[in-house]
Amino acid sequence: MSSPSGEKKGKEIKFETRHVITPDQVTKNERLMKLLYIVNTYGDISEKALHYMIHELKEMGIDLGYQFFKIGNVITSKQLKDDIVALLYVDFVETVGRAKKFRVTGMGKEALEKASFSEEFIEKVKKKVEEIRPKIATIDAEVELSQRGRRRI
Repeated sequence: MSSPSGEKKGKEIKFETRHVITPDQVTKNERLMKLLYIVNTYGDISEKALHYMIHELKEMGIDLGYQFFKIGNVITSKQLKDDIVALLYVDFVETVGRAKKFRVTGMGKEALEKASFSEEFIEKVKKKVEEIRPKIATIDAEVELSQRGRRRI
């Protein structure tokens, strides 16, 4: 049926195109590999906590080149989200648990073994990640609690 204005009502399918990315392209991308290394160093982490952690690391001098936007109390980056999708797509990262935390897969760990980072970068990341771990852990806990709350309703 048509409405009086002549427009058709119905469901619309929206396609979002993404470039196909290969594991080889990821291993050649320094920013993606550094992100993978940081996730591996921290361990299982939610998307929200990862955004906060990368933002905090940027503030501490480890800048991977992401631009962040703060809306209310939420820090987000479209570039970071796209890079996470790329790592998920090539199976270097997987999601686990109810809170869908990111975890580096076996393939991701193999890629990290082949990657070369400066000793300065490795030491700096280890030190700074341990420094901010308590703060990031509270954000992860908040995400887990909000996931549990939604399941009961």
